[in-house]
Amino acid sequence: MPAMDYRNGERGTGNGERIMTEDIGEDSGASIFDPVLCEIAYRWFCPDGGSIIDPFAGGSVRGIVAGYLGHPYTGIDLRADQIEANEKQADDIFNKPEETKQETGTPQVTISSKWANHLFQCSEEYITKICHGSCCQGSDRVLISLLTEEATRQEEMGFQTENGLLLPSPETGKCPHKKTSGLCSLHFTDDKPFGCIASPFTLNSANTLIIRNRYNMMKCHGKGEPAYVCFRASLDKIFGEDEAERICTHLSNGGGDIQANIPEESYNAIKYLDGLKHGIQPHNQIKPRWICGNSEKITEIAPGQYDLVFSCPPYYDLEVYSDNAGDLSALGTYDEFIQTYRGIIKQCCDMLKDNRFACFVVGDIRDKKGIYRGFVKDTIIAFEDAGCKFYNEGILVNVIGSLPIRITKQFEYRKLGKCHQNVLVFFKGDPKKIKEEFGVVSIPTEALEQKKGDD
Repeated sequence: MPAMDYRNGERGTGNGERIMTEDIGEDSGASIFDPVLCEIAYRWFCPDGGSIIDPFAGGSVRGIVAGYLGHPYTGIDLRADQIEANEKQADDIFNKPEETKQETGTPQVTISSKWANHLFQCSEEYITKICHGSCCQGSDRVLISLLTEEATRQEEMGFQTENGLLLPSPETGKCPHKKTSGLCSLHFTDDKPFGCIASPFTLNSANTLIIRNRYNMMKCHGKGEPAYVCFRASLDKIFGEDEAERICTHLSNGGGDIQANIPEESYNAIKYLDGLKHGIQPHNQIKPRWICGNSEKITEIAPGQYDLVFSCPPYYDLEVYSDNAGDLSALGTYDEFIQTYRGIIKQCCDMLKDNRFACFVVGDIRDKKGIYRGFVKDTIIAFEDAGCKFYNEGILVNVIGSLPIRITKQFEYRKLGKCHQNVLVFFKGDPKKIKEEFGVVSIPTEALEQKKGDD
């Protein structure tokens, strides 16, 4: 289905009036599927590199996020023009060269004076007696990300790496270079990774250098010297000594935010290493695949075994996407719609591997009399009848937008406006094997950095 208005449930008059949706693309006025929800679903409910099948793939977002995270994605949609729009968007993203610098001159970033003046205590005495070097250790893993050549060097030294991250010592569960005192054995050596040296800082979405949230939660935070003094060696490494001196002089004189020139190599390295910590590896991106066809025959047009079923189905006749005879939104009655819908779900579940998840994002819809049809309930029953267990339910809150205006007339009949969708998660297999199959959910402590940095 095409990217639809996710302020669903009360579209148009809200009394079951059919709406023909024809426009596709940026100017259609329809909102896009939530990319953050996509990422959460893929990280939580799909194994690393696992394949994804989407039987109602009108929008491009689910496929693009999947490919960006290294998941082979197959989406099915009836409309050739929608498939063409999806592929064009994917081409624009996956075929675009990395834009890591401004069009002219040296890349520039903003140094946040607010974050640069956070206080830290980071002396050798403090490390050996109090913190024991906890800044390079996450809650459940080593957080040392490596440039490609650094990973090769670490392996030559006899240490193990995986997906660009240095693996912890089997004996201690900590960085293999960490001494019992907490000091680093690579300190002041040429083998010290760039990620370790630059570790206190990161670039947020506004290209502003801030302190990592993980550092703000350390015992050493809130006392001692300003970050630009305490971590001066890191600034020297990132910006070069001359530019670092200019930055620090400005800050020591009480100056505010400052624009700074950053070597392209450093800029690229920070972006790359931060991506590794979030599980994003550009060299593993996979362009999504869309197939123009009818999902009633999904086992024929996209045969195989998949690691996740993930989709957002059409909401019966809330929006009519085409006059194609096979379009679910154009079927005559709700019962006919559900019968066909159930058949598609059954085929998807048959292609789903054992001990795997399925996730549908749905919302209830009203009939012409204004009574809820029970679409969420019917979706749950369809998956259960297809052999999947109802495992999780979440609520996706949508932007309210024009809901107060659209609901005014309906409210006279005490009908509440709907501004959420149900995220339904199902499991095929033995739930006791989830931890064995998927491991521990990893939530990088850096996940909060950009949000805090934009506050």
